[in-house]
Formats: sequence, structure tokens, C-alpha cells
Amino acid sequence: MLATGSHTVLVFVRLQFQDDWTRWSGVNQIGYTANAKSNQLLVVVEDTNAAKTTYFFNVGQGEDVWVERNVVHIPAICVKSAPGDEVKCRG
Repeated sequence: MLATGSHTVLVFVRLQFQDDWTRWSGVNQIGYTANAKSNQLLVVVEDTNAAKTTYFFNVGQGEDVWVERNVVHIPAICVKSAPGDEVKCRG
């Protein structure tokens, strides 16, 4: 799907797709399509000193996120960031 508007591309160490997503595969990448009206994606990146930062994205229904190796293509701009790894398990 072609997407217009603002986009973000990040090299990541960890991703967490929250809410309702469909995963599918392309030729060289994996894609995730947001199914609900608003879905949250957490992306953890690491700088050259190994300090981690978590970026939070809201991805709209029908939008695709592409993952190729350790690069993620997101059709949105982050809504906030936090120092460290904010990805948590449920429970």
C-alpha cells in the first residue's frame, strides 16, 4: 500500500506492537497492518554508548509498518519518547 504524509525510519533493538495488528510477509521484509482505529507501537533504539530510548507511535487503522532486518518504517511521527527500554510484558 502506498502511504502519504509523515513517516519515521529507525534502526531498532526491540519492537512491541500493542493492540490489534495483522502480520504478513513480503519478499524481503515483514509487514504489520494496524486493524483498530488507533494502535500503539513501541520502538526501542540504542545510541553509540548503548543507552536505550523508547519511542511511542500511534498508527491509524489500515496503515502498514514495514520491518526489514533491524530497520522499521513507520507511517507516523512519534508522540513521545522515554529514556530506557519501556517495553513490558503483560502480567
